[in-house]
Amino acid sequence: MAKRLLEGVRVVDLTRAYAGPIGIRVLADMGAEVIKVEAIQRIDMPVRMISHAENELGDQPWNRGGYFHRLNVNKKGITLDLNQPKGVEIFKELVKISDVVTENYSPRAMKNFGLDYEELKKIRPNIIMASMSGYGQTGPEWNYSAYAGNMEAVALPALTGFPEGMPGGSGTGYGDWCLGMAGATAVLLALFYRQRTGKGQYVDVAGREAVLCHVGEAIMNFTMNGRVTPRMGNRHPSMAPHGVYRCKGEDSWVAIAVGSDEEWRSLARAMGDPAWAKDERFSTVLGRLKHQDELDRLIGEWTKERDHYEVMHLLQKAGVAAGAALNPKEVLLDPQLRARDFFAIIDQPLVGKRPQPRQMAAKFSKASGGPLGPAPRLGEHNNYVLGELLHMSKEEIAKLEEEKIIGTAPAYRARGERGLPLKIMQEQGVIGLDPNYLEEMSRAFGVEIGPPR
Repeated sequence: MAKRLLEGVRVVDLTRAYAGPIGIRVLADMGAEVIKVEAIQRIDMPVRMISHAENELGDQPWNRGGYFHRLNVNKKGITLDLNQPKGVEIFKELVKISDVVTENYSPRAMKNFGLDYEELKKIRPNIIMASMSGYGQTGPEWNYSAYAGNMEAVALPALTGFPEGMPGGSGTGYGDWCLGMAGATAVLLALFYRQRTGKGQYVDVAGREAVLCHVGEAIMNFTMNGRVTPRMGNRHPSMAPHGVYRCKGEDSWVAIAVGSDEEWRSLARAMGDPAWAKDERFSTVLGRLKHQDELDRLIGEWTKERDHYEVMHLLQKAGVAAGAALNPKEVLLDPQLRARDFFAIIDQPLVGKRPQPRQMAAKFSKASGGPLGPAPRLGEHNNYVLGELLHMSKEEIAKLEEEKIIGTAPAYRARGERGLPLKIMQEQGVIGLDPNYLEEMSRAFGVEIGPPR
């Protein structure tokens, strides 16, 4: 078996919610031993309580949140109260045998704990510490709070949405994903630097800047031309047709992008060379850009009579870039992704077997990330970390639990109703249940996938 990419690297992970955990999961997927640290006084809310099975909280609801499972695959989990001196002392012992510390608290938190980089490098001089925050650790806005939408708002959405409407956010936590992936990349580079020099370092990652890295064209448009890029909806500054077109069926769409006159002629042939395609208005890129409304209407008349997969395959065969707009169910059951083993079947305690997307979207011919394991239950690996790694006795561990420095259940009642946005959306009619979802997943992946345990 190929060696795991990050075999031998240990990460102490204090990140919570979305951005940090999804980024550090990349390291776990690549074979690093990631030890996620929570406190029973402050479990990783709200993700531990989001997306339970419908009407099913069951025993230990804090261990059933689907979002938490997806963000924390392959990690080990311990609890440790860093507001208590003994908790801080134990954390420092763990730093001594680790390579990386990651956190996404507000910038003042680690210093308040007495665990900022200046303190940690006294314990282990070559430690790498990565802090992931919305605005970074310096500057006039260093202490601003931020979720994904806030990071997008100060970097992205004036570019997104339709011209006649208000700016639009991504709706998918794009700011979080950008911050998390930038954090993971930065840690990998710091590890490479340490391998070459033997030196650790502090890494300051700002989510706003991570998002801005993806909109360079708009920045350069103003730098070079003094022009503010407008919102364009689904259109493109130099490609036409370029958009999403309705297909046959309920809420069924296909995306089509034509980048040259040759591709335009290929599209026309694939549509059966309709008479309107010979219109002089559409014969050049400039003409098609000028008459996009009419062009979109005519193409839409053709696509709406066909299935979105049918249109995709027909146009791809003709050499035209096209993709069916897939809903989450179609993505999960997509034969291309299954052929590439993008989804791993993970047996999550209290839930059962479920397909989970891999976080590393690359395959390596000379290395492996290794098999993926479930997300940790709260405090699941206390005995392993404290006992096996830090050589504490069973009596010492029991005393820590008695003093609530560690534990395996929240120190407060984790209210289930906080964690049921899925149920709320269903009651509001935003989404509906698919009664056949378990059966369809079982057939697609060749594994029996049952209801939550």
